[in-house]
Amino acid sequence: MNKLQELNIIMVAPRGVGKTSLLAAMNEEFNKTFASAGLTTWISDSKTLDAIAECQRLLQRMYTHKNQNNLAEPTAPQIDPWEDQGFVFEVGSGIKKFMKIRFTDPCGEYFKLTASDVQQDYVKQQLNQCDAVIIPIDSTALMETKTGRARSTEIGSWHEQKNDPARITNLFKEAYENVTKPRLVVLAPLKCESYMKTDKDANDLLDHIKIGYRELLDFFKEDKHYHKIAVVITPVQTIGHTVFSHAETINNYTQFVYNKQPIDAPYAPKDGDQPLRYVLRFLLNVYNEDRKLELEKARENLDEVEKEVGFKAYQLNSAQRRLELAQQRFDERKGLWRPFRSIANFFDDVYTPYSEANNSYTETESAFKETENQKFAIQGMVDATEAQIQAFNTAISKFAVDCKQDRGFAIFQGRAKWLPVPK
Repeated sequence: MNKLQELNIIMVAPRGVGKTSLLAAMNEEFNKTFASAGLTTWISDSKTLDAIAECQRLLQRMYTHKNQNNLAEPTAPQIDPWEDQGFVFEVGSGIKKFMKIRFTDPCGEYFKLTASDVQQDYVKQQLNQCDAVIIPIDSTALMETKTGRARSTEIGSWHEQKNDPARITNLFKEAYENVTKPRLVVLAPLKCESYMKTDKDANDLLDHIKIGYRELLDFFKEDKHYHKIAVVITPVQTIGHTVFSHAETINNYTQFVYNKQPIDAPYAPKDGDQPLRYVLRFLLNVYNEDRKLELEKARENLDEVEKEVGFKAYQLNSAQRRLELAQQRFDERKGLWRPFRSIANFFDDVYTPYSEANNSYTETESAFKETENQKFAIQGMVDATEAQIQAFNTAISKFAVDCKQDRGFAIFQGRAKWLPVPK
């Protein structure tokens, strides 16, 4: 059985921004998002199933009537970061599995400047290896100041502290300096309910992201990166029905307080499918690019093998004609009266040519069948690869239809190269 190609996604943000909350919101849309694109998913290991089930329960316990500002417990650091295997699931069509996707949510402590050497090395290698990166953004920290909503030209009072854009930018500069493979970066503003109420609010949020992450976005636009990196913005309302109330600072730590409207509103995240749709749209396009190269090579091999099959068929026909002539002479000799046959055999050996022709035909027939089987195997590979490409093209098209691109959502770069819609 062929090993499934693995594509990797990682969350990158300081501790407390909301990576796990985003995972929970995304998971609410997980099965529906795949099913809507005609894809099947498989999750086999219990560790992944338990982690996803916990994500489902997590935010449903938050923002209850009695404790509306309960916070998600941050992901705890591990002694060895590489022990974190992430959430793994397989993707295919029908009963056929095509690829494996690994989703990693590392502890936010790993992204700090004070992280251990092992943790920093882990982050650098993960960033370098992962196909897609999601950067959760604390929208309140970006959009609010100590005196109210940030104006169009300023950034929130807590943006540097909470989101640490300078550190995030440095991590990418170290990991992507010599990037050679296509990458997707998703900036996902979270807890943005207060900033998505109107078109003006949503576009204002988008403008503040451009300002707050200007250095990072400029880095992605550099000539040597521009054609390798796709960048999108996907706001996610991770709770729903909440609005920012005020900030409280205790022991130099600032906590944001939110109110529910109405007070008994249920947990109802919105747009949790958008980062997932964009990630899958990108990953499937990258996957298909690789499959197209494989298909082109397989077709070239098929052409060569078909020519070889034709040549082997010609050889087999020639060997068959020689065998038929030798067989005819051999049968005619066997029909002679024995004394005459013995004399004839003494002067003209017909058995040896017949035996050689028979052996030659057997060997030629075996070579022909081997080459023909090789042709069937390559043809099967071509057909299977074409089926994969077609299935994923259909899925990409369906993902693209539901990918939002206005009212706070945007594709900054990579639309034509890495986020195209198949025709």
